[in-house]
Amino acid sequence: MNLLRDQFAMLRARSLLVYLEGMSRSSLRRALHFDLLVTAPFRIAVFFVALCCLTNIAGATESYGMPKIDVGKGGKCVKDPQWMRKNHMHLLKHQRDETVHKGIRDEKLSLKNCIECHASTRDNSVIGRNDSFCEGCHRYEAVKIDCFECHSSKRASSFKRASSLLQKER
Repeated sequence: MNLLRDQFAMLRARSLLVYLEGMSRSSLRRALHFDLLVTAPFRIAVFFVALCCLTNIAGATESYGMPKIDVGKGGKCVKDPQWMRKNHMHLLKHQRDETVHKGIRDEKLSLKNCIECHASTRDNSVIGRNDSFCEGCHRYEAVKIDCFECHSSKRASSFKRASSLLQKER
């Protein structure tokens, strides 16, 4: 394959030399002049435009790297944050299957535990605002959240506080 490519390159170089030998000096000078004055600046301009575009893309990924989210209480997560960003849905599905099909409840890996830690301190929810923990990233990635069609998005301790406040008022 390399031999064929090298032979083809040699053939192209020979044909160019034959073409240039057949040209008069003035036409050769015009061709070189055209190449230097027209195509070379065009190539340089294309190079700089491409370079500027790539620089803007690199800058855009740095400034828009991750969405700004309200992490709630936060703290130490059950797994590494990078791992959780990539695999949390698999973890939740596995936990769901373990709980529903086998009756095994692991509080550490439960959705309820995630919400307890990551619900906003402002509204005790992981959805509802652009900077909410779940909704912020899922909007950024354009992924539908279907967990909260059945599950509550609010921190369980907020329900306890609200019910205790209602009992005090009575």
